[in-house]
Amino acid sequence: MRVLILEEVEYDDKTLHCCDFMTKFLGDPRIQIYYFKKFRGYYLGTTSAGYQEIFYCPFCHAKLPSSLMKKYYVILKKEYNIDDPYDENQEQLVPDEFKTDEWWKQRNL
Repeated sequence: MRVLILEEVEYDDKTLHCCDFMTKFLGDPRIQIYYFKKFRGYYLGTTSAGYQEIFYCPFCHAKLPSSLMKKYYVILKKEYNIDDPYDENQEQLVPDEFKTDEWWKQRNL
C-alpha cells in the first residue's frame, strides 16, 4: 500500500468554509485541522505524521464535502495516462490545473 504525504498545507483565507470556527482554526498552526484545496478535503493531522479525512465539521457539525483525492488519480490516469503524479519522471507531465484546485472547479465537481 502506498502512503501519500499531503504536502500542500497552506492556509487560504479566501476559501469559504462551513463556519467561522472552521475558518479560524484552519488558520491556526497549533490546531491540526487542514483543508487541502487541491483535493477539496478536510483532514486531521495525526501523531503518526499522517492525515485522517474528516466528514463533519468538529465545530458546527455540518457535513463537509467529500474529498476528491481518488477522483484526482482516476482522471490523471484516464485522461493523461499518469499513474503516479509524484514520480519524478511523471511529475513533469502533470498539467498545471492539477497542481491547484482548478482541475475540479473546471469539471464542476
